[in-house]
Amino acid sequence: MKVCSIYGAGFYYIPGTDTCLKVGGFVRYEYTFNSGGSHTPYWSGAVARDTRQDTPFYNTRARGVISFDARSQTEWGTLRSYLRAGWDFNSDTTELGAEGSYRGNRYFDRAFIQFAGLTVGKTQSFFDFYADALNYTPSIITGSDTGIGNNLIAYTATFGGGFSATVSLEENTHRRVGLYDASTDGIVIGATPGLPQPTYGNYAAERYPDIVGNLRVDQPWGSAQIMGAIHDASASCYGTFCVGPTGANFEAQDATGFAIGGGIKLNVPWAQGDELWLQGTYANGAASYLGFNRYLSTPVLAMYRTAGAAAGNVLPALGGSVGAAWAFDGVFQTGGPVELTEGFQFNAAFQHYWTPALRTSVFGGYSELSFPGTTTTGTRGAFCTGTFAAIFVSNPAANAGCNPDFSVTQVGTRTIWSPVKNLDIGVEVLYTRLDQNFDGTFIAAPGGGRAPSTFNAKDQDTWSGTLRFQRNFWP
Repeated sequence: MKVCSIYGAGFYYIPGTDTCLKVGGFVRYEYTFNSGGSHTPYWSGAVARDTRQDTPFYNTRARGVISFDARSQTEWGTLRSYLRAGWDFNSDTTELGAEGSYRGNRYFDRAFIQFAGLTVGKTQSFFDFYADALNYTPSIITGSDTGIGNNLIAYTATFGGGFSATVSLEENTHRRVGLYDASTDGIVIGATPGLPQPTYGNYAAERYPDIVGNLRVDQPWGSAQIMGAIHDASASCYGTFCVGPTGANFEAQDATGFAIGGGIKLNVPWAQGDELWLQGTYANGAASYLGFNRYLSTPVLAMYRTAGAAAGNVLPALGGSVGAAWAFDGVFQTGGPVELTEGFQFNAAFQHYWTPALRTSVFGGYSELSFPGTTTTGTRGAFCTGTFAAIFVSNPAANAGCNPDFSVTQVGTRTIWSPVKNLDIGVEVLYTRLDQNFDGTFIAAPGGGRAPSTFNAKDQDTWSGTLRFQRNFWP
């Protein structure tokens, strides 16, 4: 095959054409401690019940990915198509047979075309900036990260001096964290043991994609970006509760969320490859842009500690504890307006090369989501006076202890050793803390081996870690 030097190392002409192709990919194996799929810490689901009987101490995953990058020159500039896909197998895959079985799962995160400033297909959101660049664990404090890809159509205008601007129409479905119809809880997807889950189905049908824009500069000193997004957070009612007393259906309630953010990456001068990242985001009715991405991490936290007291016993001194938090775009009650949440995040990360083969990063950040209003008004009121009241007993008075505001703090470090070219052996340790604001007791339904019981609301934390081996095979 003939070498194609136009686009850099690794490209070859496809025989009989003027198209250049580069084939790449990687093979990865990882071992996670106190952590599940995608390295998610044990902060939700059965593994967050914190019992030796229910909770595995580790998980494993093997993944193989291959990529194809095809480019050719036209009178309009470079025509590029890119595909990246593969297969993986997780230790918690337990069924024998088809997809999601002992035979593994398909993995697919990129399929896009670029031409004359257009990008169309599945790729990373143009809102993303830091996007977990220096950490393994997809975090909920590092802002938007759509590394798994999202369908979009975008146009990028490039200017002199490394400046560019992009407008992008991006799939709304993948930005829907949760919309809670607190009066009916009509459609529940998934299970947080004993506690309500965001009702994904309570969104109205998609009417328009998220509208995303950014202004960006890339220079030898690094890069910087400001970004914004408009998000459709409109609601609809589902199920038998949606018919009013006169027989009329309740109409969908319109709501629009948004997010704005900015970030900077600095290539620090004292060692090749050293870099510093800073980023911050504010969101109103668009929690995914803060990092609460249901497809990458989780919008629901429910961390249990020790066993609960017998059902009906709500004395604070008895039973175990639980830290619970829900990252909704908004809350409504059937027939009422959508009351939006609001929040912010900021994070920082730094990487240093000790030698060309050894590097360490430290990273951390803070994310907060608020439910504006009182226990009877606004977003908090819609949440506290709805069906949630059936599983939460306030302390000391009715509703006084109902406050779904929460924050998450995470700090961690990662070290990677590359003994030979294109082989990385890395280890990461992560600490996560949930600060919640409920003051009272949850009456939890059965979960796993746990009988119906009560748990006192309390802040929680957890440690997790990842050991990863990765062999890259691209030039």
